[in-house]
Amino acid sequence: MSHFIELEPTGRHVQIKPHQTIIEALRAVVVHGNTLSAPCGGNGTCGNCRVKIIAGDVTEPTAAELELLSEFERTSGVRLACQAKALGALRIRIPAESLSGAMETQIDGLQRDVPIDPAVRRLTVETAQSTLLNPVSTADQITQLLARTGAIHNPIWDFEVLKAVPPLVSETGTVTVTVSGGEITNYFDGADAPAAMGLAVDLGSTKIAAYLVDLTTGETLAADALMNPQIPYGEDIMSRLAFAVESEANRGLMAELLRDCVNDLADLTVTQAGCDVSHIEQVVIVGNTAMSHLFLEAPVEALGSAPYTAATVAAVELKARDVPLHAALGAELYVAPSIAGFVGGDHVAMILGLGIHESRKITLGLDIGTNTEIALKHGERLMCCSCASGPAFEGANITHGMRAVAGAISHAQPGENGGLRCVTIGNQAPLGLCGSGVVDSIAALRKAGVINALGLLDRDAHRVRVSAGGPEYVVVEKSGTGRDIVLTQKDIVAVQLAKAAIRTGVETLLGLVGLSASDVDEIYLAGAFGAHINIESAVAIGMLPDVPRDRIIQAGNAAGAGARLCLISMKERRAAERIARAVEYTELATAPGFSSTYAHSLNFP
Repeated sequence: MSHFIELEPTGRHVQIKPHQTIIEALRAVVVHGNTLSAPCGGNGTCGNCRVKIIAGDVTEPTAAELELLSEFERTSGVRLACQAKALGALRIRIPAESLSGAMETQIDGLQRDVPIDPAVRRLTVETAQSTLLNPVSTADQITQLLARTGAIHNPIWDFEVLKAVPPLVSETGTVTVTVSGGEITNYFDGADAPAAMGLAVDLGSTKIAAYLVDLTTGETLAADALMNPQIPYGEDIMSRLAFAVESEANRGLMAELLRDCVNDLADLTVTQAGCDVSHIEQVVIVGNTAMSHLFLEAPVEALGSAPYTAATVAAVELKARDVPLHAALGAELYVAPSIAGFVGGDHVAMILGLGIHESRKITLGLDIGTNTEIALKHGERLMCCSCASGPAFEGANITHGMRAVAGAISHAQPGENGGLRCVTIGNQAPLGLCGSGVVDSIAALRKAGVINALGLLDRDAHRVRVSAGGPEYVVVEKSGTGRDIVLTQKDIVAVQLAKAAIRTGVETLLGLVGLSASDVDEIYLAGAFGAHINIESAVAIGMLPDVPRDRIIQAGNAAGAGARLCLISMKERRAAERIARAVEYTELATAPGFSSTYAHSLNFP
């Protein structure tokens, strides 16, 4: 027998099945535009999914709750939604800090200008009325005319498009077709066919961005982004892979979530541009290896455990309707090639979008996230590595961390009396710290001497107090949640581990070619975190090398820029495939001096 959860203060009712946890019932529920935050995927390790039981009975607290919730919280009715199971009807309240809303998304990025050479082209032919004297079908007339004029050698039809073509020409006139390679992929009666459109998609693990592009001019007509709908199943890739391999149904669900999101973005962008999804004739998708595999519903068992091997790193080409995606009937889908299990097509697209592969300078490119990919171009060599930097820079695994949503502290500077001056997204009451706010806060406290080079808090410093979990610094008293926002010793260690992983990747790649950071001419920071981070703070904590600041370039969504290049230029698409084959992938853990470099990078400058 199912029961219902009533959500305060809206009064909304959500069904919950017997033996089901609260988070399982609420995963798809949107509250004030937000979903319940669960960075660990509901495994009981992050403690973010706090809910308050107002009425009704639930199971006894688990070991995870006894560890993560204080006695005061437990006696006040606070439980972890991933642990508590309803024993009957419930009435609950979800605190603001437990919600994960729409993030600040990064859509724009540096864009190279290239000649327009898309995979598709439009051709017109003059067909004659089908009669006893001219007993030739519409399709065969088009095929013969294209071959005769030399437009296509031995043209073939996409069969689903062929079935939609009128069997006979009713009257002499002009028809227009779309051609991709040697295949006819669309048909229009008349010469005034709508412009061919393409959709470039950056399939990120946190957000998914899409760009609607005119394939004739290369102009981006509309762009939008949505949160990745898989987040309630784990903010990190490994949690999602673990969920996907549990069953065929789970793998299908993870694919369906991504495909629905891409279709939503297709609908949004064509609406913004005033056209229709039937005008989309090409779709290009770039994403990390796991996202590409989950989208395609490819096997992920080997990707989620050692030796972390992809089913394939090659580019994948298929019909968009086979997924299915919202696009023209004969539209084609191109999924960019990956490099390795943890270095995917989004990294290839970043290299392509920024032109790193063609650079004559010593160039580093960093796409910072839960897994940070780093590329190095030196002479003719193009190298890369992946760093397990963890989710700290996305606000996860931080006591009062949160994503870059309204109310998140995004920037901080030294203030009066040992305090910090904080800026929140949307200028709203502070609810927690997003990644850039965490980095700023630690950099400011390090400068003030509140944190020493080893990362230890000064217990005698102003605003530092000792709790049951150890010393913590009070960033904001009585925040918008009603509680103090703090940075704990554990939080500082999490940032040390993250920034050490990134710095170790940089130093290892440079060391393999006998270079130091001072030799680097350009350092590109890609992605949302790279776009919003304070560079001075990143240098101050040792995440980035201390080089002249004009060498560090915040590039925005470079992966999205690379996806657009693959859409508007076959030359660039082939270049992406060459990049994927040419990159020298380095497994950091096996690189010379890895352990010592990592240990040294843990300290603050």
